[in-house]
Order: sequence, then C-alpha cells, then structure tokens
Amino acid sequence: MTGCDVLQVPGTSPRRLASLGDMLRRASELTAEIQGAPSSEGGRMGETETDPILDPGRLGALKQTGLLDSPPEEAFDRLTLLASSLLHAPVAYISLVDDHRQFFKSEQGLDAALATARETALSHSFCKHTLQAREPVVLDDARLHPTFRENPAITEHGVVAYAGVPLITSEGHALGAFCVVERTPRHWSEDEITILRALASAAVTQIELRGMANALRALSTNLEELVESRTAQLRAAEKRQRVLLEVNNAVVTCLDRDSLFRAAVGALASVCPFDRAALILYNRARDMFSVMGAADPTLSPVPPLNPEWKREGSRTGWVFDHGRALVTQDLMEPPFFTEHELMVKAGLRSVASVPLSVKGKRIGTLNVASLTPGRYTEEDASLLFVIGEQMALAIENLLAYEEIASLKARLEEENLYLQEEVRAESAFGDVIGESRGMLAVLAGVRKVATTDSTILVTGETGTGKELVVRAIHDMSRRKGKILVKVNCAALPAGVIESELFGHERGAFTGALSRKAGRFELAHGGTLFLDEIGDLPLELQAKLLRVLQEGEFERVGGTQTHKVDVRVVAATNHDLAHAVAEGKFRADLYYRLNVFPLHIPPLRERPDDIPRLVRHFVMVHASKTGKRISPPSEAVLTRLQAYAWPGNVRELQNVIERAVILASKGRLEVSDLGATPEPMEAMGRTRSLHDVEREHVLSVLEETQWRVSGERGAAKILGLKRTTLEARMKKLGIARPSSYGGKLGGH
Repeated sequence: MTGCDVLQVPGTSPRRLASLGDMLRRASELTAEIQGAPSSEGGRMGETETDPILDPGRLGALKQTGLLDSPPEEAFDRLTLLASSLLHAPVAYISLVDDHRQFFKSEQGLDAALATARETALSHSFCKHTLQAREPVVLDDARLHPTFRENPAITEHGVVAYAGVPLITSEGHALGAFCVVERTPRHWSEDEITILRALASAAVTQIELRGMANALRALSTNLEELVESRTAQLRAAEKRQRVLLEVNNAVVTCLDRDSLFRAAVGALASVCPFDRAALILYNRARDMFSVMGAADPTLSPVPPLNPEWKREGSRTGWVFDHGRALVTQDLMEPPFFTEHELMVKAGLRSVASVPLSVKGKRIGTLNVASLTPGRYTEEDASLLFVIGEQMALAIENLLAYEEIASLKARLEEENLYLQEEVRAESAFGDVIGESRGMLAVLAGVRKVATTDSTILVTGETGTGKELVVRAIHDMSRRKGKILVKVNCAALPAGVIESELFGHERGAFTGALSRKAGRFELAHGGTLFLDEIGDLPLELQAKLLRVLQEGEFERVGGTQTHKVDVRVVAATNHDLAHAVAEGKFRADLYYRLNVFPLHIPPLRERPDDIPRLVRHFVMVHASKTGKRISPPSEAVLTRLQAYAWPGNVRELQNVIERAVILASKGRLEVSDLGATPEPMEAMGRTRSLHDVEREHVLSVLEETQWRVSGERGAAKILGLKRTTLEARMKKLGIARPSSYGGKLGGH
C-alpha cells in the first residue's frame, strides 16, 4: 500500500459487495494492513516492535506545539466547519493524540459531553488507528469491521461511518488526525477523501505555524533577556572600571601607611558609605592580624577596636582563608566571630569584608561596617572585592618600600656574616668555633699540624672530628698529597686487614689480582683511621708495627713494604677504659696518643651555636635556592638551651630541616626532642636549678613570653605574676629583645 492509497471499508450496500463472505474477506485484509496482522493470504505485513503512539520523539514534538489543552482557535474551527459543510458530515473534528487520550483541538457536531470535555480516552478513539497507520482510514460502517465493531464510541457516541486523515508534520511526526463522522452507514468517495486530505494538510500548516510562532516567541524572549543581561553586565563593568580608576588615582602615589589609608577610604566612601572602615593586614610570621588603619564617615582616623588578634575563630581569618567576601546583615545573629562582640559594643550592626589579594597571595582584608542592620548587599560585596584588589596592589607596593628601608641593616648583617666566613679561622676549613674549648683545640691543631707526630682525636659522635683531621692535613707539609680515610667500624673483620695492608693474588678466595692497601695509597700523605677503637685486637699489633717502623707485608705476601705515612686516629670511645678492660692494646694506645686532641661536645660550648647556625643556614639556603633571614634571638636562645646529644651533626640536620620548612624567609625551629635522656646517657645529672629553669623557659616560649592573663605563663604554672617574675629573676631568665624586652601580658 502506497502513501496515496485510501483504505475503504464498504458497508452492507449490495452495490459494493456481492456477498457477506466477500465483505469479511476484505475486512480481514484491511485489518492486516492497518494493524500489521497476518492476513488470510499468509505472512506478517508491517509488524512493529513498539507502539508509534508512545514514540518519545512524536510525544516531544506534540508537546512543543503547545496545542494540548489549549482553547479553541478560529483558524482550526474554520477548517472543521468547512469539512462539515463540504463533506455534508454532521461531525468533524481535529484531534491530537498523546500517550493516553485524544484531545479535540477543534470540533463541529460532537455531543455536548464530548464537546465540553474536549477529550476522550484512547479506548474510544478511532484516530489512534489513523495515526498508527500513517494513512487515511475510511470506514463505511464501523460496526462491520472486526477492529472497530467493539469500540465504545459506536454505542456511546453513535460513530458509524468514519473517515480520518493523519496529521503528519514536515519532520515526519504523526500528531493526530482530521476526521469526519456519520451516525449512519455512508460510502466515502475518493473526491471526499481528497478534500479531507487537503483540509488535513491545512491543519498541519496551522500546527506548524503555531510551533514556529512559539519558537519565535521563545527566541524573542531569550534575546530580550540576553540583551538585558548583557546591558546590566556592561553597566556593572563600567561602574567597576570607574571606581577602580578613582581608587587607583587616589592611592597610586602614596608611599606611607597613613596617606595610603586616607586616600583609600576617601575613594571608598563615594561608592560604599560606611560608619567605620578598616584595613587589616596579616602578620605571617606571628599568624596574627593587626589594623593598618581605621576611619569613621568623616575619614578621621579612629582607634581600632582591637590592635591585633589571632587568626583562629576570627571573621578576618575566615575571609582570609576562604578568599571570599563575607556579608553579615546583622551582627546580633549567627555566625558569630571573635570580633563581633566588640563591634556590637561599638554600635555596629552590619559589616562586609573582602580579602586583599595580590597575584594569588592574600595580605589582609578590607572591611566596611554600618550602624544599620542589612546595610550591605552581595552587590556591594562584589564591588568591594574589586576595590580590594586595587588596594592590595597599592599596599603591596607600600610594603616593598618599607622593606627597602630595612635593607641597609640587613645588608650590613649579611656583610658581617660573610666577614666571619673569611676570618683567620677559615684556614681550618669548616671548623667553626670561638668558645674556649674550641679555641684550645684549634691552638693545638696549629702546633701539631706542621709535624709528623701521630695524633689521637677524641670526642662524642657528631662533634666534627673528621673536620679537625682535614684541617690538620690541610695545614701540614703533606697537604699536597692525598688524605686517605678508613672507617674501622664500617669494615668487616675479615676484610679490614686487606683494606689496610693490601693483598697478593690468591691470598684468599676471591683475591683474583694483587691489590694495594690504604697505607700504600696514603704514601707521602695522611691516613685517617676513624673509629680506631673498633679495630680488632689481632690487627692492632700489625698496625703498631707500621706506626713504629713504617713497614708491613700484604696479606698472603712475604715482601716487606716501607711507607711514609702520617697517621691520625679518631674515636668516640674511652680508649683508656678499653685498655683497662683488655679490649685495646696499651702499647698501641700510647703510640697513638702522642698528641691527643679532645673535641668538646656542643652542649659544653653553647657560645659556638649562633655561628654554627648562621653557617648551616647559609649552606643549606644556597642548596635549596631560598633566601633566609638571620635567625631571631628567640630561636638562638632555644637552640642554646638544648643539650644536643647528637652534637654538631644533629644541629646541622635540624637547621637543614628548618631551612626546608622555612616560610617567607623566616627560620623557625621545632621538634628538638627531649634533653633528659641524652644527658643521662652521658652520665650527667642536672641540678634542680637547671630543671626548673628549663621548664619555665619552655612555658614562656609556648606562651610567646606572656606572663599574665588567661593564656599567660603564670596561669599555666599556677603562680602569681609577681611570684613568677621574681622566680625568673632568680633563675637568670630575661625576655628576648624580639618580644619587646619587658615582661607582661595581653
């Protein structure tokens, strides 16, 4: 069946069918074609897997027309009236079919109930079959057709003869049908169906015109909204640019804090009235906020409600951390921050705060407050945010100028540091120290370095024994020759003899070739025997022979080799005690101990700590590419108070870690560890005076040298302020100058 075919079901007229059998056969064929059911001639024709009624694309197109449940329209009513007139049909209607009903967009001649309801269930619908077939459906007498004879519309609404043409849009969606109905049997001619097709085409045109009109109205509405939105954006952008220009012109030439603040709030007052305005800066080193300036509506400076406060729990801290504006319509309502109580006491009720940011780095906040609740809106906050960016740039420039003012002192300090690096003791390489103990060591080095005497360097682990040995070599006549180091504790007992004296080929399993020992390598130079106290007893006699006679034999060999080597030994053991216990040969000890040098532990020379710290800061800052300011007096005091069980090596590691963790060039030291265990391990017992002094110092540092107040040291220690001050005086504790020099609270 082609798209132009007309499905025609004849009635009972003898002019159309010869017999009832022919009529039933024809009806069966039509049913097969309409519904896709197998006909009496076999096969399945046009079977579909899904009901076209429920097609989502069709339902979407129907919804977009906006005609469902819409009131009657003259254009459609003219078409149904014309159909009823031209086809002499008592009933004509245009129906739209959705997923559960057919809706009468226009009708002529329907009974009163249907005309009022303007819809009927699909169970009563003839049009759904027209929609499914996508072809005209023509019934001379529906009562004789097996598909339609049980339809309730026949008995309830008197539908007998029916002719319907589907309403198919240009996009191929079947939305409904244009139908005419006769309440008695009737033959529909081909001319009548042609007229019905033309009327259906006109109805489709009207439907699509409505869709186009709806789309145009939506586009027009969207365009108007877009124009209004864009216009508002342009106005807002123009206002922002004007305000930015005014703020920039006001602050660009200000190079001191007072003039910058006055110019900034003056420009701000013209666009965002306030009863109090404040610029707040963040002190990164102390993790505190302080007021750069505060002013009233007359732009006169006013004292800040609080000179400085902590970041935690504060409104300023929230804005600073989140990088967003914060508008509080009423300070009497939550959320509450630490500053709000003082603001309410001052009569302020609403406030807007924005961060001050430069290139992603926040430096503080800009704040305006009013005596009136609900004074500031999100739009005000947005404008303040832009103003804050401009002010932040000016403040950053101001801080740069302030930094230049302090640059001279810093350069002088660095110059002093460099001078220390090239002082006379630079001849000792990296040996740093001006304490009495270290000066005695260095004096001994000067005396013995130019001789060939054997030297025994003693001291705890990490005191710098190897550095002293290198200094001895560098100041000796052998400095042009090699310095060979042997760690006696790091080598297994089975190979240490071979390492020291060498071996011949085949001397032991794996000795595939002859190898020279460390003594031969050090010929003409210096041999450094580190951790000599761990040398096995069986090798000590052979070492003694080399020291006394300067000769030895390789392992597995018989030839005697003579060498000219200066031996410097080092140990962290008490060799005299080892001799007494029989763990070290006495004759070797005396031969090594020709010129003893004892390196004092770091805890016995705290005066050397500042210079060591500066040296290690410079070294590790250079390695990491950081610029680190000189350590503060508080840091140095803390370092000097520590016992340093690991000595200089531990100090170096602590400073390296501090340099890595340093923020904004400021050196902070933490996690030094507890000192009692190392002190006890060294066999020392601290006095009650030392323990008490250390505890009081620890509490004072924890409270940043606050004595009184709820968070002061006196409160923590359970003492009166006067009692604590007297105790501090007795213990010789003075507040560092970096904390103001005087004691007190906040």
